[in-house]
Amino acid sequence: MRAFLLLLLVLWQAAAPRSARAQCLALADLLAIGAEPTALTAPQAVARYLPSPWVQTGPTAASREVFWALPPDGGTPLAAARLQVRAQRPGQDVVLKTTQGNCVRELRGELKSRKLTAQPVTCPNCEAVKYQAPDFEATIYSQMKGDYPFVVVVHQVLAAVAPAPATQGSGALGAGTQGADAQVSAPVRPVDVAAATQLLADPKTLVLDVRTPEEYAAGHLQRAQNLNFRSSDFGQQVSKLNPQGHYVLYCASGNRSGQAAALMQRQGIADVVNAGGYTALKAAGAK
Repeated sequence: MRAFLLLLLVLWQAAAPRSARAQCLALADLLAIGAEPTALTAPQAVARYLPSPWVQTGPTAASREVFWALPPDGGTPLAAARLQVRAQRPGQDVVLKTTQGNCVRELRGELKSRKLTAQPVTCPNCEAVKYQAPDFEATIYSQMKGDYPFVVVVHQVLAAVAPAPATQGSGALGAGTQGADAQVSAPVRPVDVAAATQLLADPKTLVLDVRTPEEYAAGHLQRAQNLNFRSSDFGQQVSKLNPQGHYVLYCASGNRSGQAAALMQRQGIADVVNAGGYTALKAAGAK
């Protein structure tokens, strides 16, 4: 009897509309797109983070708007889900619109697993909550009017500001430099996930997890050493590292690790690679 029920479950999943199964995007995908500096200018940079059923639309002669969507299924003209990247000062937003509440529930679960608390947001004629993290914020809108009742907006800021002055006697960054406020010329872009996993498999590579100790304790790569980018003594910790070492850095999305890699390079550590986000690396098989 149990085997028969399991068979029915498998057959039901196989027969479920593709749009209901394939339209959900993981938080790691949305963060990776948001951390991509060329997302607004090079559509192919976004496409590599999306499953194969998703297709790009635009720009066209009638509209310069570009978006990615899961093709309609079951005879409906409405795309099951739709994604856009829009400019926002500072940074950029990744906007996911969907008709399925299960996708939003999965994203809520991922945000809660990071120990983020939902904060109410004022929204006329809808419900909205915001989750604030050190390097991004995600706002979820529900009961929206129109084709898509659920809208998720993930906002990230890519730092690109002038170098900070050094503190005398404490290295190029200064012993008191705070990671969150450290000034860099430009963050180091994350490498491809496949390339990152190969580098992480090299036993000679020194792996640095630059998330907070709380994030690190919740799960990290086996050989990773925690070096909190948000710590007030991040610059001092970097000054103690071997400048001849081969370093691979990661964080939650590739944003903090990109800034940390740039800071390390300024301090004389040349061989530094930004491996991107922890969740994406684990999904790719990184240990």
